[in-house]
Amino acid sequence: MSSNIFSILNTAKLGLLTQQLALEVTGNNIANVETEGYSRQDVVLESNTPRSISQGQLGTGVRVSGIERVFDQFLFQQILSEGDLTGNFEVRKDVFEQLEILFNENQGRSLNGELSELFAAFQDLSSNPTGLPERAEVVGRAQSLASVFNNLGDGLFKIQRNIDAIVSDEVSQINSLASEIAKLNQAVFANSPGQFSANDLKDQRDRLVKELSEKIDITLVKEADGQLSLTLGNGVPLVLKDFSFDLSTGLNGNNKSFLDVFISNGAGGTTNVTSAIQGGELKGNLDMRDLEVPAVKQKLDRLAAGFVQEFNRVHQQGFGVDGSTGVNFFTPLSPTVFTNTLNTGSAQVSVVNASPTTVAVDDFEITMTGANAFNLTNLTTGASAGSFTFTAGTTFNLAGGFAVNITGTPAVGDRFKFSVSENAATFVTVSSEVLANSQKIAAGNATSGDGGNAGDLAGLQSELTFNSVTLQSGSGAFTFDEFYNALVSAIGIESATSQAGVRQQEAVLLQLNNRRESISGVSIDEELINLVQFQQAFNASARMISLVEELFDTLINRI
Repeated sequence: MSSNIFSILNTAKLGLLTQQLALEVTGNNIANVETEGYSRQDVVLESNTPRSISQGQLGTGVRVSGIERVFDQFLFQQILSEGDLTGNFEVRKDVFEQLEILFNENQGRSLNGELSELFAAFQDLSSNPTGLPERAEVVGRAQSLASVFNNLGDGLFKIQRNIDAIVSDEVSQINSLASEIAKLNQAVFANSPGQFSANDLKDQRDRLVKELSEKIDITLVKEADGQLSLTLGNGVPLVLKDFSFDLSTGLNGNNKSFLDVFISNGAGGTTNVTSAIQGGELKGNLDMRDLEVPAVKQKLDRLAAGFVQEFNRVHQQGFGVDGSTGVNFFTPLSPTVFTNTLNTGSAQVSVVNASPTTVAVDDFEITMTGANAFNLTNLTTGASAGSFTFTAGTTFNLAGGFAVNITGTPAVGDRFKFSVSENAATFVTVSSEVLANSQKIAAGNATSGDGGNAGDLAGLQSELTFNSVTLQSGSGAFTFDEFYNALVSAIGIESATSQAGVRQQEAVLLQLNNRRESISGVSIDEELINLVQFQQAFNASARMISLVEELFDTLINRI
């Protein structure tokens, strides 16, 4: 076979169409120069299948073998891994900033300030123990202090509740993103015939995967057919190609009815994955709700409980103007008992504060080891508080004054928590006796008018009543103020740490995104060069067609 005019025309036509397509792709790149997540696309050209002639093989032009997006899978994986850290740090930063605002000692009423005012009021009362104005001032300052304790306790619980609502919202957003990714998987598969890829759909999918990685830690698996599968850190699938597994929430009775996170198994059942979530905004919210904020609240509650207990202990030793003694200045602490929802036995535990001035303010847990035996653990210190036996229905004492009564039949492993400091800050109140009659304020030591006990109460301001963790009356290392200041300082340190973490992650992501832009982003200068090259090639192909037309005219005129 030899050369002919029609083969020249076909070669020119292929060149014209190929350069036209290249110009279209270049124009699309230029149009998406500012589109977030867009990956530059390149036309892949290759020689068309040659034909045989007597002299050998002759090329037949050019063809497009594919339109590829410039994409670095390894870099994308790095961005995903940093995304969940960024989401986590941002949540911690936001919540610690809320805590800083709540505990701000420089705005409005402060706990330190109210403590000082109450102690000063008792100091004044010690100088004039029968004075009605001084007694009214003491009651007013005590009520103001109780109000600050109440507001701090309520504020911390509201922060937890708000975070719990955010957890529910995060789960809904994760489900929406996972569902969209599954749909895009299906669309990518359906629109990727042969060597051609659904590049724009892949960009959309990658953008959603990146957004999802900031909300929850995910592991990406690239399937052979171009689809993606996503799993949680423990390998539980979240997206398998075109199918997504929905997350859901359920109340946890052992965690104040806050929400746990579950995932569908695809067969109508669910698996609790709360503890398996290791990164992202969801992990940040779970940690702040279940660990960080409760730790702050527990310390505040122990401070409140310890303060009430110590204040009542000293107050009970004095005498009021009316000769009364043994009166509580603040309402005594009442124990709270939590029965583990996973218990299988029928045992019930009741606890009474039988010694309000000596009972431990720590949190305790009973773990049943037999029908009439249990181990006691101090949850505040993490230490064992001993092993005990009991007779069902008979009251016995624990931990400095808890009167405990266990009825029913326990099962081995059943657990019960109890504490007098649970929500203590929220419920600090001046006792009804003192509110009804300020004459019952015990200002005197031996008589109603010596003022010695009021001085002892004022002296509590400098008493070392706490160690670094809990109340240690008579042998502590910190005053009430110092224990509270340590709590506020710890919040400030954690806030600064989380802010530094956010800044560091932002810097890392900026660097990674800059690298991505240098690889996958659109450069206007490069695209303009391509535009000129493809335009010249298009014009040359068009000129070849014109030349073939002239050849045809020459042939026709010679016939």
